[in-house]
Amino acid sequence: MYFDLDKTTLAQKILIIVRGLPSSGKSTIAKLLIANSGVAISADEYLTTANGEYCFSKTNFIEAQKMCKKDCELLMQDGVSPIVLHNTMAEAWESKEYFECAEKFGYQTHVLNLYDAGCNDQELAIRNTHAMPSHLIQKMRQKWNIDIYPHRQRDRSLQQENNHQGIPSPTFLHTRFQRTQSNIDR
Repeated sequence: MYFDLDKTTLAQKILIIVRGLPSSGKSTIAKLLIANSGVAISADEYLTTANGEYCFSKTNFIEAQKMCKKDCELLMQDGVSPIVLHNTMAEAWESKEYFECAEKFGYQTHVLNLYDAGCNDQELAIRNTHAMPSHLIQKMRQKWNIDIYPHRQRDRSLQQENNHQGIPSPTFLHTRFQRTQSNIDR
């Protein structure tokens, strides 16, 4: 497939969600993405004191998440673009409100999924600047949703309902078609 950047137009307002396990490179990528313009935000910014000390607690983290969402919405109200959101977002529900806000303000949303940057849990723990232990990274990995786009989440829900009603899933149909097609090719 040929892709011509000269003939491609990007939306005026863009939200880029950079997600990945701790120490996968989210902040580094976010900085690169806003090198010329835009704003990068993450919940970690709200957990860091003025003197650079990282203060994590479950209560602080919940509040940091709320502040990050609120600031993202304020940036969208002001039409800032691009907005680069760089949070772990292991599960789809964590990004739902960002997608809704982007739709409300006319932002095109892109997801950059770094997952683990090719590292195992121990390597990520060693790289981590917030002293995140490998067993917590492992828990995040176990919860990881590959696809966080809301419209696909709805499609999965429908697919699961259909499977309970005896209707084959699209995956089943695709696999079945491939087998049939390979028989034809012989």
